[in-house]
Amino acid sequence: MDEKQVINQRQLSWLASSVITSGGILTLQNVLIRVSQMDAWFSYLLSIFYAFLIAAFFGYLAKMYPQRHIFEISTLLLGRWGGTIVNLLILFHFWQVAIRDMSSMSKFNSTLLLHNTPLEILILLPCLFLIYFGKSSVEVIARVNDLFYPLFVITILMMPLLLSNEFYLQLVTPILTMPLKHLAYSNMLTIGSAGDVFILGAFLHMVYNANHIRSAIRHGSLLGIFLLTLVIFLTLVVLGPKMPGNFLYPTYNLVQMIHVTDFLDRLDIIMLTIWLPTIACKMIAIYMALLLGISSIIKERNYPIINKPIALLVGLTTVLSFKSTTELLAFANYSSPVIVLAYQPLVMMVLIVASNLYQRKHPSAEQHSEEGDKGNNVAHPTASPTQRMAKISVRFSYRRWLWIGNCLMLLSVVCVFIGLAFSKYKPLVGTACGLIFGCCLFLTIMTTYMEVSLLKQAQAGK
Repeated sequence: MDEKQVINQRQLSWLASSVITSGGILTLQNVLIRVSQMDAWFSYLLSIFYAFLIAAFFGYLAKMYPQRHIFEISTLLLGRWGGTIVNLLILFHFWQVAIRDMSSMSKFNSTLLLHNTPLEILILLPCLFLIYFGKSSVEVIARVNDLFYPLFVITILMMPLLLSNEFYLQLVTPILTMPLKHLAYSNMLTIGSAGDVFILGAFLHMVYNANHIRSAIRHGSLLGIFLLTLVIFLTLVVLGPKMPGNFLYPTYNLVQMIHVTDFLDRLDIIMLTIWLPTIACKMIAIYMALLLGISSIIKERNYPIINKPIALLVGLTTVLSFKSTTELLAFANYSSPVIVLAYQPLVMMVLIVASNLYQRKHPSAEQHSEEGDKGNNVAHPTASPTQRMAKISVRFSYRRWLWIGNCLMLLSVVCVFIGLAFSKYKPLVGTACGLIFGCCLFLTIMTTYMEVSLLKQAQAGK
């Protein structure tokens, strides 16, 4: 059923960003602030490189084995039994992410919005829309996310303006004075959110080519991490580094601080009407990846056949998984990075090694992949007027934008280490390094956007 499904790189990029932000907007932030305090907004630096690694890995798989998703590729490379074991590991993680996010949203609604509604009802309702969207295709949820996620981005980007009267910048100073091990701990905790991007491997067969996949995931992941970094920074400059560490949902408390006028002081309700559908889109995307993986194992292309049983199984295991909000947050905050690091690097190494062995045994397949990937290599924009998107892009090719983005992120790492080394003695150094870090993060978003735009222009010019 999914053979004819196609999503473009913009939709894949929005999905990647939604996966990152939806996982971190309701959990983890209080722990990051508790560990790193005023330097908590540097906690997503390691996650950026991990997301870039996943993007490069998926780009490699899509280049070598076009029109296949990760479950089919693992079966092709490792055989029936080896591929099934790897696929079961991946599906186990997808199932955990699904019940984690469903339980997070249900307990959030139960704690703050619907106090008297039984938790089982709040879990059953998401199961119903999982069943509804499970009858359709990934294209549908990609289009729905394409509508809601830009609104989510706008609400986050408006928050600095809406909260400008509550700013107290001295709360985040001195910058980069926390011990290195605290910053390392908080960076390790954010790997769990970045590892959720792995679900996009189930949709590799739906995108145009390998470079489109890599650049879309890079841009979307970086945009999501930028939004989470901005939210943590706003939380610190408004609420300080002490109180948010004791809140269950610091972002919700931050939104409650918005007071535009004397009568417009409940903007949290308006924002929640945008945030909750965005979180629901991520849940549905994970559920669709789960269906694709299970159908691949049982060799059943028509995955809506297993839609209702799997949705009810997810709902039942969600009810039985966590007894309290404390258990849920402990699992989401501390267990997720352990699970991600326990299997994802291993799976990536195994598939890369198996791919090299497979290419040696089947050289014709390698030649076929190279011929099919000719469209991935974007020529210099001056080669054709149709590939020009802006004056600045005439001087830089796709590869140059790719390396500029990588160099900017390496520069941000250097700035963080310089700040940690010298800001205790000269606070101005830490402030300068923090500003450079923010600029590098923003400029890298621009370079990844240029990557996506150049590929789009090259495709349109064919």
